[in-house]
Amino acid sequence: MSPAANDHDYDHAALARFELFLFAAVATVLITRAYLAATGYPQIGGGALHIAHVLWGGLLMAGALVAVQISQGSRVRVRAALVGGIGFGLFIDEIGKFVTADVDYFFQPAIAIMYVVFVLFYLVVRELLLRRPLTDRKRLAVGLGALADLALGQLDEVRYRSALRVVDGVRDPRFADLAGLVHAGLTSQTPPARGLESRITHARDAIARRSTAVLSHWLVRRTVLVLFVLQAAVSVVGVVVSLVVDGSYETDDVADLMVQLSSAVSVVLIVAGVWLLFRGPYLRSLRLLRASIVVNLLVTQVFLFAENQLGALTGFAFSLFLLAVLRIAIRTEEGVALTEAPEASETGAVTPA
Repeated sequence: MSPAANDHDYDHAALARFELFLFAAVATVLITRAYLAATGYPQIGGGALHIAHVLWGGLLMAGALVAVQISQGSRVRVRAALVGGIGFGLFIDEIGKFVTADVDYFFQPAIAIMYVVFVLFYLVVRELLLRRPLTDRKRLAVGLGALADLALGQLDEVRYRSALRVVDGVRDPRFADLAGLVHAGLTSQTPPARGLESRITHARDAIARRSTAVLSHWLVRRTVLVLFVLQAAVSVVGVVVSLVVDGSYETDDVADLMVQLSSAVSVVLIVAGVWLLFRGPYLRSLRLLRASIVVNLLVTQVFLFAENQLGALTGFAFSLFLLAVLRIAIRTEEGVALTEAPEASETGAVTPA
């Protein structure tokens, strides 16, 4: 493994695609239920027929799977993750019909079931990806995939730089020649100047650069951190008020119980993250704050939806914004850590990010 290898040495693209899939599924459930509630739960088909949206979900998942099988390049995998996530959201949204004898879409524990699935899905897949290091063979596979995208005009700037770094990490002498060829191909060949894929890539790069510049601005990042501090304070006050006013934190409602438990977990993560902002490693604090947002997105917001459907969409969108800012901040700090690592090894000291 390369000297630069560390706990961030995993397939970032795979994790990003999985998160896109999962959050698309969560958003689909929220939007679907909000739309059905706003339109009075219409019946598609009329008469004795009812075309349930679980069927549309199955078609979307099948389409995503077929697209991956018959297309080249990594861009189709990103699109398949989005389309497949929407399909999975439409599918699992109707789980209440399949676990009840009377086919009850409004079966209240169904919300708990579907989001337990989401949470377990996220934890298991993310843990597998983080614990699966990039071996030299996998590094070459990433480089070859980037080379294929370069030929198709689908390689964006971020993945281009990432692929070069990954290929440069190959250390096994048996793969040195092949790694050199891949590196030479990435640095010498240019993508086609014309074509739909190239135009999409250039447009996406421009949007990504502007978005990153805005979200990584010190004022935006400081504002987000202040929001976390306020959120932690409000959450702690809410817990104290519930204990003092209600006398306990007991409830017979499944949604309320899950909101309370997930809020308590988020409070602990936020407090720990804010504490480390002032006393500990900055990168670790950002990761704790990101974990609190993930808990909020995958558990708290969706159970709040059971009580306030349209209001939950606002909280969901706000949480996604916070997650985007934190991901950019973490990516920036990880880049600083990788840059400073060689200097620290030469001086015998480690410089905190």
